[in-house]
Amino acid sequence: MSAPIPALDDCRFYHTMGLPGVGLVRGEWDLRGRFEEYIGGVNLKGRSVLDVGTASGFLSFEAERCGARSVTSFEAGGMNLLQRTPGFVEPEGRLQRQINSYRLAHHLLKSRAVPVYGDVYRLSDCAPASEVVLAGQILVHVRDPFGALQSIAERCTHTLVIVEGMFEHPDPIAVFLGGSTPNSWLHFSTTLYRQFLPRLGFEVASIASGSYRCDSRDKDEVVWTLVAHRQ
Repeated sequence: MSAPIPALDDCRFYHTMGLPGVGLVRGEWDLRGRFEEYIGGVNLKGRSVLDVGTASGFLSFEAERCGARSVTSFEAGGMNLLQRTPGFVEPEGRLQRQINSYRLAHHLLKSRAVPVYGDVYRLSDCAPASEVVLAGQILVHVRDPFGALQSIAERCTHTLVIVEGMFEHPDPIAVFLGGSTPNSWLHFSTTLYRQFLPRLGFEVASIASGSYRCDSRDKDEVVWTLVAHRQ
């Protein structure tokens, strides 16, 4: 017997979205009307898509709307798989409430996306290889972004889209964020991505910055979209 659909009060939304029969639900990020720009204009029609770090599922559901042939939504399989910076206390039940938000939205939107849960460093254990892989602001939240990116890249057969905080610098460097943002680890320079991704078999096609509404901070934030193709 399938589990009952969660109630709205038992959900925590990461993305703002409109849900049939519910209306607008507010999350930390509002990407409505900006999805195509957010993923670098990559054409998803008829392609298989893996959404890594799906949270409330906004990117997965938008990928369906854009004509993806199939969508797989990956999320961490348990609190023990979340890597928070030392001293950050994860609010009790936060991950489950976020998973609940995906399940409720999935139900109300009549989505066909397939949710999978596991370890981001072992994606091959639970997620299928896909033509397009979306990694939307997940690398900043893992202790070993190199290992996570390698695992993510292994699941990608054609186009890899990384959306993250980045910065331009002539050297392949990273900056530590945990001193001021306790839920975050590192941001990479664009040069680091350009040098590391070829080692994973990818060539960077484009990198562009954009300003998107972060409701949790009540302001617009700049994030970068990197598109790379398998060589």
